[in-house]
Amino acid sequence: MMNSYLINPAISGIEDYVDIKTGYRNQWTDFPGAPVTYYVSANMPIGKPDRTSTGATPNISKTIRRPLSLSTEFRGAPRVPGHHGVGIAIVSDHVGANTQNSITASYAYHIPVSGNVKLAIGGSGGITQYSVDFSNLQVRDNPDQAIVDVSKLSAMQPYINLGAWLYSRHFFLGLSANQLLFDNYNYENPNKSVSTYSWIGTAYPHYFLTAGYRAEINEDWVIIPSTLIKRVNQAPMSFDINLKAVHKDRFWFGASYRHKDAAVGLLGVNISSFINLGYSYDYTLSDLRERSKGSHEIVVGIMLNNRHRIVCPQNLW
Repeated sequence: MMNSYLINPAISGIEDYVDIKTGYRNQWTDFPGAPVTYYVSANMPIGKPDRTSTGATPNISKTIRRPLSLSTEFRGAPRVPGHHGVGIAIVSDHVGANTQNSITASYAYHIPVSGNVKLAIGGSGGITQYSVDFSNLQVRDNPDQAIVDVSKLSAMQPYINLGAWLYSRHFFLGLSANQLLFDNYNYENPNKSVSTYSWIGTAYPHYFLTAGYRAEINEDWVIIPSTLIKRVNQAPMSFDINLKAVHKDRFWFGASYRHKDAAVGLLGVNISSFINLGYSYDYTLSDLRERSKGSHEIVVGIMLNNRHRIVCPQNLW
């Protein structure tokens, strides 16, 4: 909810500024070897002709988010030319003895559909490095013949992601497929003088369907219900149901339910036209709650070249 760019490359360049985000997630706190994720992402528009032109005024956010009916969005407003978007993301995941580091570059084109509605189509590609550090494993039989004389295995794998994002000031609908191109990759032992077993890993595609609606209650309050559905081979289908409330474009809080996994509380603040903060806490609902103290995630956002000093994002909420 705090950085949809990570799962859909079509979002590249959706806002009027350079959108930089860095995040840290500590999942299942106090559970040995539980996932820890770090990331930095940035994306920006190129040739965006409909950038905010009302200038920096105290009421700019209210001017921008004037209520429009869906029929007005599709019929009433004049079209503007499309624009491009580019981005980059660096992600590092640590799960037990496994580490996955990736760097990805993205491109998207935002096509006017009708009125204030646009369709963005994008793709991204990059390289992922997988590694297994056996010094972080506790084995039942020591030495274990399966990993004898092996301290670390690693593999490099290219991949591509594809996505589409239909959006306006009142709704969004996104579809993306990540980790495409190759399924299997071979781990290599850096100690070439030692004969070891052949290690093969599998990277399954991830499919995401997202949707949300922005309901403007009055000049001070906005309510945003949304959902995310994820499908991965060899795993049950997962879905999130979310609700977010925004007060005067400055403060927001929300709640989320992830099916059979967690109940989540979220809050954030748009400090200025330069920086914003978001935090979430997951209360584990699965059997892991007997060992876990929940999950923490924090995201820091930076808005560079925000020439009209917009405090609240206008297309990603």
